[in-house]
Amino acid sequence: MKVSAIMVEPVTIDKDQRLSYALDLLSKKKVDRLIVTEGKELKGILTYADIADRLGVSKVVAVSIGRLHVSSAMTDTVITVKPDDEVTDVAQLMIDRGMSGCPVLDDDDNLVGVISKIQIVELAKKFENVKVEALMTTENLLVVNPVERLIKARMEMLTKGFSGLPVTDGGRVLGLLTEKTVAEAMARFSVEVPDKHRANQVRQIRVVDAMVREPPLVNPDTPISKAAEIMLDAFLNTLPVVGEGNKLKGIISATDYTRFAANKFKIPAE
Repeated sequence: MKVSAIMVEPVTIDKDQRLSYALDLLSKKKVDRLIVTEGKELKGILTYADIADRLGVSKVVAVSIGRLHVSSAMTDTVITVKPDDEVTDVAQLMIDRGMSGCPVLDDDDNLVGVISKIQIVELAKKFENVKVEALMTTENLLVVNPVERLIKARMEMLTKGFSGLPVTDGGRVLGLLTEKTVAEAMARFSVEVPDKHRANQVRQIRVVDAMVREPPLVNPDTPISKAAEIMLDAFLNTLPVVGEGNKLKGIISATDYTRFAANKFKIPAE
């Protein structure tokens, strides 16, 4: 399958737009990334993760999101793909480079689309006979407690390369922390707290202030097609996998689906 078959129309934003406008645009368009341009020239990509990381920088905490520009937060090193590239090859590229998506350029370097792990999750909706347990991540899981500091939790996400963290208490899933919810919580903080108090109060933001409460859950026997539908409907990139009593057993994420695609949609050998 070619990239052109699943790529979606890009949502663009000028590099000089306000970061607050970018956050609103991401939510309004229900996309996970904006393609940053200057005129017709591709300049970078902006994701919720980029916004969360920018707002969490110590030197920036005292600055309201309304005073920051897209160019200050975007990722300016952009890897692009072609419409005729194979989806499985692009999935492998995403895994190898730690990317969650990339712009699609034609032979004349015109921006014609964007492909992300979300589009790959869409493809999994036809795999009704594969169970979540075949793809889910169970080792080296990272979890957080509701009262943990948000800044610390985000740093752990960044260090370990997770885009979503189950929030647990005694092993039971209470919530889910995502790059989107971190970015939105940090943005609210930058608007609601006066400039002079932000540097001192940022450490008081807790995971509970940002998490998705009572997120959708799946179990190991759930078909990956159903898990994909749940993930897409909830606009999440990670779902907790639970057993009896909502006890955490693992996670299934857009990255797990992307590995499945990179493996040419074959179940990984144990």
